[in-house]
Amino acid sequence: MKRTQLAAAVLLATGSVSAFAATYSVTPLPLQDTARNNFARSIDNSGKMLSVVQLEFNPPIDAEQLEEDTTFFDQFGESLENEDDARQGVFTDIDYTTVVNYLLSNPNLTTGQKLASYRTYATDTQDISLVPGLDEVTDKFDDYTRSVESTGRDSLNGNFIVGDSSGLVVLDPYENEDGDTLNYTYPESAQQAFVQASGETKVLPAVDDTVGGFSSARAINANLQVAGFSTVSFRDDVADAVETCTDDESRGDTSEGRCLFTIYNGDFAVPRISSYFINSSTNYLPSFVLLSEVNATIWQIDVNGDVISTDTYPLLFEPDEDDTRHYFTYAYDINNQGIAVGEGLTGDRITITRPNTSGRTESERVATVFRDGETIELLPREENIISQAIAINDENWVTGAVLRSQSDIARSRLFVYNLDTQEQHYPDGFFVSAGVTANAINNNNIVVGKADVDATSDTLRDTAAFMYNIDTEEFTNLNDLVSCDNPYELIEAVDINDDNEIIANARIKATNKYVTGNDIINSDGETEEIDSVVAVKLSPLSNGSIDECEIPEDEQPYERKGAATGLLAFFGLFAAVFMRRRIKK
Repeated sequence: MKRTQLAAAVLLATGSVSAFAATYSVTPLPLQDTARNNFARSIDNSGKMLSVVQLEFNPPIDAEQLEEDTTFFDQFGESLENEDDARQGVFTDIDYTTVVNYLLSNPNLTTGQKLASYRTYATDTQDISLVPGLDEVTDKFDDYTRSVESTGRDSLNGNFIVGDSSGLVVLDPYENEDGDTLNYTYPESAQQAFVQASGETKVLPAVDDTVGGFSSARAINANLQVAGFSTVSFRDDVADAVETCTDDESRGDTSEGRCLFTIYNGDFAVPRISSYFINSSTNYLPSFVLLSEVNATIWQIDVNGDVISTDTYPLLFEPDEDDTRHYFTYAYDINNQGIAVGEGLTGDRITITRPNTSGRTESERVATVFRDGETIELLPREENIISQAIAINDENWVTGAVLRSQSDIARSRLFVYNLDTQEQHYPDGFFVSAGVTANAINNNNIVVGKADVDATSDTLRDTAAFMYNIDTEEFTNLNDLVSCDNPYELIEAVDINDDNEIIANARIKATNKYVTGNDIINSDGETEEIDSVVAVKLSPLSNGSIDECEIPEDEQPYERKGAATGLLAFFGLFAAVFMRRRIKK
């Protein structure tokens, strides 16, 4: 749904437009024929973009594994359109979709083929190329296995790509005590940070690489420093488990590799500040990581992607000797001066009342700066409940989010802070109680992200992509900077480069498709439209002009406070005729 937003109101009220608020064209990334959804990840100064695709079309199916190593045909054989053909690897659109959904929904089966739900592509809006992570080309498929989840997170001039990858899924035949052969399949490591340089992928290893360790790469600067985090130590429980797995007598009737997999198995997700988090829970962290200490890590690589040196940044405090809880520092971004930013746990717990919940005790997290070997807390703790730094530019402006209470309900709020001058701002979003999430900042001091657009009491509110100019203090809805006939609803701006080009996530109606990519035709012989999320590139239009767009009654603007002067007068003046100023190509 398109709504009138702040920028349009200001333009109508003042008749002027600031220099930063360039008008924008919208170009979808060329991935609609690759997968059902694709999500924005990053855009660098060369214009190269990374996008993560979900539910990729036409994955290869190992029919032999499907029949011999799973219970698929026992469960679904009779409901297939053609079971005999399916057993031979020949599928109708419906049967193919059923098979793929089965494999995607059962990633933890001990045997059978594994498929990744997400993979990454690099693109310039014309061509696309796979970022395979740790996946490999096999003779069986004459292509990548598609068993590896690869998340590209940042790139440098299109030449260096960093991100995270699950381990390659291996086939491990094991003859058990009954003489039966079990074809175990599992990823051979936990999540690993990687760099792709000149098309070759290399692991950025964890400091403590017990059973492969765990690591994540989040950003790369012009000096080839990669910022992220990795395991630096494990509790004795992990060493004891490894010893059990490597002992033929103690590990039980299973293979050594499969036993080790049970140690490092688990999905990892860093929670944003708007999410509940406690460091002794398994909501976001696998037990393998919960039994470790994770530190912000800076890998220095050379032009070939090889690691020259590794630096880590310690916790904000020294835990007691008998404290066995998991603690971390994470680095999310790094500028060309080698200053990284992120977050760390303080060791304390606090009670937070989030939307539609009573107060819950969770781990205290604070925004941090990593420089000169030190981990430094960024913001005064007494002013914020928790905080998280997400990005930093070469002017040493840091942006992220703080959690503050509005009417006793805690929602995220944008902050910007200058390391040199200590200047700081906490701008409102589209209204006073709006939740705001920052994702990136460029060297023109423009922050992009997403912000609530509906002042409801719901836990999940509709969001819109925004950009905030630190120098002019203008907070703008990017939906107001595109043409009236633009079909894309911009829900989140994910990254921005120094040409003010933006990569964003957008919602659009699209034709529902089978996993083959063919359209689904209903009983009436018609296609069906569903909501899809796609990544788009927003490009500034130097000669753009302002257009007025009529707004349906159900999309009329609402009052927003504290964002700009003259808004109340504007809404009163135009109460009868709702118009918005938008960009005309």
